[in-house]
Amino acid sequence: MEIALTILLILLTLLTLAATAFYLLSLYAAARFSLEKRSEVKADYQPVSIMVPLAGADFRAYDNYARLCRQNYPAAYQIVFGVRQASDTAIPIVRKLIADFPDCDIVLVINPEVIGTNLKVSNLRNMLTEAKHEQLIIVDSDIRVQPDYLRRVLAPLAEPQVGMVTCLYRAATPPDFAAKLEAIGVTAEFAAGVLTARLLEGVKFALGSTMATTKKILQTIGGFEAVKDYLADDFMLGKLTARAGYEVRIADCIVETVMSPIGFAGMMRHQLRWGRSTRISRPAGYLGLIFTYGLALAVLVCLLSLFSTGSLILLAATLAIRLLTGWMIGVRWMNDQVLKRNFWLLPVRDLLSFAIWCLSLVGKHVEWRGRIFEVKRDGRMVEKG
Repeated sequence: MEIALTILLILLTLLTLAATAFYLLSLYAAARFSLEKRSEVKADYQPVSIMVPLAGADFRAYDNYARLCRQNYPAAYQIVFGVRQASDTAIPIVRKLIADFPDCDIVLVINPEVIGTNLKVSNLRNMLTEAKHEQLIIVDSDIRVQPDYLRRVLAPLAEPQVGMVTCLYRAATPPDFAAKLEAIGVTAEFAAGVLTARLLEGVKFALGSTMATTKKILQTIGGFEAVKDYLADDFMLGKLTARAGYEVRIADCIVETVMSPIGFAGMMRHQLRWGRSTRISRPAGYLGLIFTYGLALAVLVCLLSLFSTGSLILLAATLAIRLLTGWMIGVRWMNDQVLKRNFWLLPVRDLLSFAIWCLSLVGKHVEWRGRIFEVKRDGRMVEKG
């Protein structure tokens, strides 16, 4: 028993040190991204269709959608909203938007046709028939953008090797404590992982906050039909684009996600859905996340060693490096005011993330919009009756 405990302590200590190295690597990755001189692309801006799939009225939806209508963009652009049902509660908001912005080219598509398990993808496929322009931007409905959004996202797409452009994001003001905990993880945890992946292997995925591409490239990778049964449709669209030989670029602008009041149970369901789907579709990558939970591992070392001097030193050093990483990436470089105001919650969020990771190691069912799915090994999902 004593030998087993010693081995476990050594293993946890090594994992903690590896996680601390990951923190430093993510700090370097973020610094490199933020200081990287963007190529000065003299883009011949082309018309673009912005596609926003809807499923019910989002929290503060009108303001989110109105931001898209106020773009400082030199070419024509169209906004295509799509719902599946004529009773969708988002429709009155879009109707008001059309009335308030008569000079903006806004289209509302109502089409119940289904092509696969992922209803959002079915919605996008239905909307595509109304998209006028070759350039496309797909934006999640809870995303809020700045007036120069189109310019900054579409400039990289002018480079022939770039097949998709995506965006990092931070949270707008969260409406409750659970949303605040989730928001803190967006820049202090998720963004750090994205930038580290970019450094190590390049960007072979996309984020639902923004996916800019063209109809030609979308057709090349199989269209929306290629991702119709995947839960992580944004990830797969980016993966297929990279697999087709194109570069997936992270734009130099940061958008905001507007979170709704979700409560702790809702936040846990959302996090577990992401965790389990990631574990099933990318098992090696998900196991590798253990190297991102240095603070939780250091706490375990303290508990098992009965708070020995060495374990306390390890915990203090790990905490200091973790806080430095969170501040520099989230607050300094991504200007996350939510994280800045609630920075004391970062260790709490880290410990919660580790608990969610442990829970996600088992189970293959997820809840999404009130429906229960089984996620298959390749990332596809099957609805359970």
